[in-house]
Amino acid sequence: MGLLLLMLRVPAATAERASALKDLLARDYGLRNFAYNAERLHITLFNLGEEVSPERVAVVERTAAKFTASPFEVEFNRVMSWPDALVLLGDDKPAALTNFRRALGTSLRRVWPDRLQPTGFTPHITLMRGATCVEDQQVQAFGWTVNDFALVHSVNGRYVELGRWKLTPPAAS
Repeated sequence: MGLLLLMLRVPAATAERASALKDLLARDYGLRNFAYNAERLHITLFNLGEEVSPERVAVVERTAAKFTASPFEVEFNRVMSWPDALVLLGDDKPAALTNFRRALGTSLRRVWPDRLQPTGFTPHITLMRGATCVEDQQVQAFGWTVNDFALVHSVNGRYVELGRWKLTPPAAS
């Protein structure tokens, strides 16, 4: 059991900084929620469901291997409490990330039309799960160049990476 996820992993140095912010906020606000460690920090692109069959994984791997997109920048500079999480957000929806996700979703729907429905997307990084009482506030920016994306099996609180694909610009016509 578990979940099959397509995600952007937060690079180690950036994840360590974000984790330190989470620890500081937990201390300052007395939070004792389930906190993600630095290795788990990510941006979920698509939740592909609970079926983690070899066939489903193979479909995603084939699609991801053919997908082309240029690397792009992301930045998150706000922390906010949601009803069930403490998250990092950007000031606005980053166009490059939103466009990347849309294009990847279009590629997946071509081979999987009944499994992947368009959904709303609020780019964020979850730092903690559970109700928190942290007010919306600006923080030092956490940014990086996205160079790849990953397919992950989330099971029992662990992420097992099943594949990772480099972003490469489409060939010029």
